[in-house]
Amino acid sequence: MQKSRFAGSLTGLPAELLPARIILLAGVILLLSHSLYGQKADTTLSLQLRNATLEEFVRQVEAATGFSFVYSEEVKLHQLITLNVVEQPVHKVLDSAFANQPVTYQITGKHILLKKKQEKPVSRKFTISGYVTDGMSSETLIGANIFESRQQQGTASNPYGFYSLTLPEGEASLAFSYLGYDTRKLNFALVQDTVLNIRLMTNNLLQEIVVVSDKVEAGIRATQMSALDIPMAQVKHTPSILGEADVMKTIQLMPGVQSGMEGSAGLYVRGGGPDQNLILLDGIPVYNVDHMFGFFSVFTPEAVKKVTLFKGSFPARFGGRLSSVVDIRTNDGDMKKYHGTISVGLLTSKLHFEGPIVKDRTSFNISARRSYIDLLARPFMGDPVIGYFFYDVNAKINHKFSDRSRLFLSYYTGKDKYHFKSVTEEGWGDDYSYDRNKGDMSWGNSIVSARWNYIFNNKLFSNTTLAYNKYQMRSTNESHSLRQKSSKTLFETQYSGDYRSGINDWNWQTDFDYTPTPRHHVKFGAGYVYHTFKPEVSSSRVIAKAEDMSEPEKISSAIDNEPIRGHEITAYAEDNFELNPRLHLNAGLHLSLFKVQKKSYYSAQPRLSLRYQLHDDIALKASYTKMSQYVQLLSSTPFLALPTDLWVPVTGDIRPMQSHQFSLGAYYTGIREWEFSVEGYYKHMKNVLEYQDGVTFLGSSSSWEQKVEMGKGRSAGIEFLAQKTAGKTTGWIAYTLAKSDRTFPNGSINNGKTFPYKYDRRHNINIVLNHKFSDRINIGASWVFSTGGTITVPTEVTELVRPDGQSGTSYGGYAGYGNTNEAYYIESRNNFRLPSSHRLNIGVNFNKKTKHGVRTWNISLYNVYMASNPNIVYYNPAKYYYENEMGPDGNRTSVKKFHKPYLTKLTIFPFIPSVSYTYRF
Repeated sequence: MQKSRFAGSLTGLPAELLPARIILLAGVILLLSHSLYGQKADTTLSLQLRNATLEEFVRQVEAATGFSFVYSEEVKLHQLITLNVVEQPVHKVLDSAFANQPVTYQITGKHILLKKKQEKPVSRKFTISGYVTDGMSSETLIGANIFESRQQQGTASNPYGFYSLTLPEGEASLAFSYLGYDTRKLNFALVQDTVLNIRLMTNNLLQEIVVVSDKVEAGIRATQMSALDIPMAQVKHTPSILGEADVMKTIQLMPGVQSGMEGSAGLYVRGGGPDQNLILLDGIPVYNVDHMFGFFSVFTPEAVKKVTLFKGSFPARFGGRLSSVVDIRTNDGDMKKYHGTISVGLLTSKLHFEGPIVKDRTSFNISARRSYIDLLARPFMGDPVIGYFFYDVNAKINHKFSDRSRLFLSYYTGKDKYHFKSVTEEGWGDDYSYDRNKGDMSWGNSIVSARWNYIFNNKLFSNTTLAYNKYQMRSTNESHSLRQKSSKTLFETQYSGDYRSGINDWNWQTDFDYTPTPRHHVKFGAGYVYHTFKPEVSSSRVIAKAEDMSEPEKISSAIDNEPIRGHEITAYAEDNFELNPRLHLNAGLHLSLFKVQKKSYYSAQPRLSLRYQLHDDIALKASYTKMSQYVQLLSSTPFLALPTDLWVPVTGDIRPMQSHQFSLGAYYTGIREWEFSVEGYYKHMKNVLEYQDGVTFLGSSSSWEQKVEMGKGRSAGIEFLAQKTAGKTTGWIAYTLAKSDRTFPNGSINNGKTFPYKYDRRHNINIVLNHKFSDRINIGASWVFSTGGTITVPTEVTELVRPDGQSGTSYGGYAGYGNTNEAYYIESRNNFRLPSSHRLNIGVNFNKKTKHGVRTWNISLYNVYMASNPNIVYYNPAKYYYENEMGPDGNRTSVKKFHKPYLTKLTIFPFIPSVSYTYRF
């Protein structure tokens, strides 16, 4: 047998030389046999074997065909051979015999060479991870893109600048890119896990040339839909009232977002109210984001690094609100050099400064802003003296222990303060009168937080946050009145009052980013919040003394509501993974528990987003999101955000609000420098709150549960967005077609019938344009149009006569209309639609480089063509009055006449020019 000649004669060789010698000898034999004998591969044979060894199989084939087998001892079977073939060619017999065996064969001439099947080498994979930072300041870059061109794999840096990408062993070709920075490309051999911290350099292009970017969670190529990144350059250059750049007002220019009252910074997203927005500052909820009664927000643009808006398809890590999430991240501080900004405008002055404490290891960042209308007006004040101002301070320290461990300490405080003082003195002879009144009101937020980033390994990143958050409002007032006659006190009164409310939170949150493979990006975490709601604490004291009183009368009263304490526990997990190169899925689950007043509410909130890449330039998306909300805002007025508005939790009678939102979208990027999208959504809400007919909240939370009703809400719409993202001219056009309504089946509101939501506006158009003429001059403009919201007005009036002769009821029982002798009939709630509003704003920047920095003059024009938009509309009821007229007899007589009811439109913001100066050094 051939095996004995070849295999046996080679067994004495050293083991390490055996394979090489076998291959060499086999090659010579095959070459000779091929030339001497020719091919006999078409020989047929019949063979029947049952559980035969390799030797038995070889023996029978050689006997039946004349072939000789050549193989070494390393050729072995995994299992015995069983065959039953009739007149089959040799190669088919061999195929059947070795079908599931670790053996390969080759027929050459009269020889059959058997070899051990070489197992494919297992491709090892290694992970590249690190931070992406600004090359000049070492500021971490959020959402930087990392892409490997050979494997067509990519990822993005997380909210702390960290990334992780796992690739097969071998040559890697990576590209790191970020808006406003030069792309950096690296080619190297990946042979082990690698830490790669990347520093990107700015490309000296103004960042305002880019509107919205492609990020892992926002943009067309993201699995998430209804999410937008708002570039800070766009925020800083969007014209606004008095030239005051504002984060929230720029967000209002996005599709699906409304402002409520014109000029205000409130957000009404996809049919929701202002308290349904989760607004986060470095991951910490901010309860009151308004300055100047809602016309400006508390976020100073110079302190902010990144803003992301989620209108739907919420990632599983977010919860607690129904309508939107605004995720605001602040600057960490420059670790290389000192620099800053000074800005002076008509309303405020701002200062921003940052730099290293220990170079490349510890940095600081501080921003401050203060309004000064009170300081400018003080010299011109007579009596009464009225003052108002607000301020903000943001501070952060960033310390790098190592490439694996970082610590961030953050502090924010902001406050509004209003005060007045009036003194009146009159005297004549021995008579004297004195009246003094003074008071103040202040409200604001304070947030202290510590965040620790730690990299466990190149695939697992963690962030742990501890924070304390406080919102507090306080109002005090005093009065003193004195009346004297003939040097004797007729009476004297003194009054003092103190009113407080607020909410405090202690917050712990731990989040993990885990990237097991390039196809999976997993986030999970848990948190706990200890809430202390302080609805109201008030006290008052009155001291009265009259001429006939021997002792002053003292009256004191106090309302000290016990704080309401709530415990909120959350946990979540989500996975953004690739099902195939065209289909991506983000699936997650948010779990929450809220315990208050011995009542516990549980909620499981699934989240699902799907993206299908129909073509390189066309993507389709779909999503479903469930949200729950455990706190709500009791608002004093539908027009303004007032400090007397109170946050209250769910109770035993008031259940959590919930929403289910379904969305579909299509996206196109086939035209260079342009992006187009269309999204449709339907949102169903339950347990939404409205005040009962004839009831409102006027600064007192007492028995508030009896003043509201729970009902259902619906919102549906289509949003179109076309945006130019690069070039000298950039901007976007956004159009929203939407409808929103409410229904309260128990009949206490609108007789149980469906009525439109007060901010139900059918059409909204926003056009934003930026153009760079040169490095020295650039211009920004925005034009907004929206159809009117709704208000409630009487449709009929009748004169009411009572037997007792008393006056009739007030207008529908609504506060603010006083008693009359007329009764008003209101057919339905929100039955009148206000006129449309529109406005054009323009801002021009004049830049000039100086020896130590860049100075910028900004000239802004708000409401350029002076549109008389209805900021506030109120109802004037029908009235009768008497006029003297000449009668037929020539005598004057008093005649009773009526004027018809009418609506009065109040425009608060006419044409407003402004100028500001900014110096960056």
